[in-house]
Amino acid sequence: MRLDNFLYSGFRFGEDEDLLKFKFRMINSILVIVAFFTVLFGVLSDLGINDIGPIHSKVDYVYSFLSLMLVLFLRRSKNNYKTTANLLLVFSLITFTSALIFVPQDEFRMIWFYLLVFVAYMLNGTSSGILFTIASIAVILTVNMFLELHLSQTAIMSSVLGLIIGSLLSRIYTNKITDYENSLQEKNAALGILASTDDLTGIMNRRIFKKVSERYFETVQRDNSDLTLLLLDLDHFKKVNDTYGHQVGDQLLIRFVEVIGPILRKSDILARVGGEEFAILLFKTDAEGAFTLAEKIRKEVESMTINCQGQDIYITTSIGIAQNKESDKAFNEIYSRSDKALYKAKEQGRNRTCL
Repeated sequence: MRLDNFLYSGFRFGEDEDLLKFKFRMINSILVIVAFFTVLFGVLSDLGINDIGPIHSKVDYVYSFLSLMLVLFLRRSKNNYKTTANLLLVFSLITFTSALIFVPQDEFRMIWFYLLVFVAYMLNGTSSGILFTIASIAVILTVNMFLELHLSQTAIMSSVLGLIIGSLLSRIYTNKITDYENSLQEKNAALGILASTDDLTGIMNRRIFKKVSERYFETVQRDNSDLTLLLLDLDHFKKVNDTYGHQVGDQLLIRFVEVIGPILRKSDILARVGGEEFAILLFKTDAEGAFTLAEKIRKEVESMTINCQGQDIYITTSIGIAQNKESDKAFNEIYSRSDKALYKAKEQGRNRTCL
């Protein structure tokens, strides 16, 4: 929708940017409201309907123009949010100070400082809210010292006290929202981990491996570097399940991951992509280096055992290897070649590595 495109400054937001997405919607809405009503106040004043004086009328027009400029500035980058929010708050403080000085006939003009404080808490959090609370109080007291505001001392002190109370209430509300946000992020992070890992072995699952491998592929194709894929399949695993039960099969899968994990580098990616099928993605490793690693893994697995009711159970693995080519258009092409190499290893008698 065009309205959503405007409120989100034309950006798309990821699943982990819900809060930023909300802030963009909020600040764009505030900027539009500010631009519209300040122009309206200026026009009504020029028509003699709502006299705010010639000086503050011009200030309102400038405030409206600057708000629209901030809308355009925000569309340039997501990183401009903080600067946009700070500039809006500073422009607002200057405009409300102008109203305090040049519109003495408005007995309720200090109410704008309450809005400023609340918006500061909403847009930038506690530190900004406290800063603009102090700034607003300082402006009111300083102007009152040097100019006649046509307000009683009681009204001045009540306004200052109201700003302090409003700031405290806004701070409590903001802190509660922040706590809720942090709690939600922690829960989302935990769910993200669950969604990205295999629940039996604790390593990366097929869905996330596909995303990661595609990113790696784009990087190596752009940088003209090596990316090699190992597909590993446990030989005769179905026979183990049928003979000893799925619980023993699960123990074997866990033990398999425990054995090959220490052999890999931190940069190597290990994932479970099928029942007894695993994948290892090697970044900046050519086929020769991958073959050496594969053989080391194969021999370690060959000597691996688990004990079931006093009986040692052995298993072997077949490994297929494929490296990226300049002509590859997608990671699936590497995966397909590696899968064919794995099939060849099984066809040749299993417990072997094929390129």
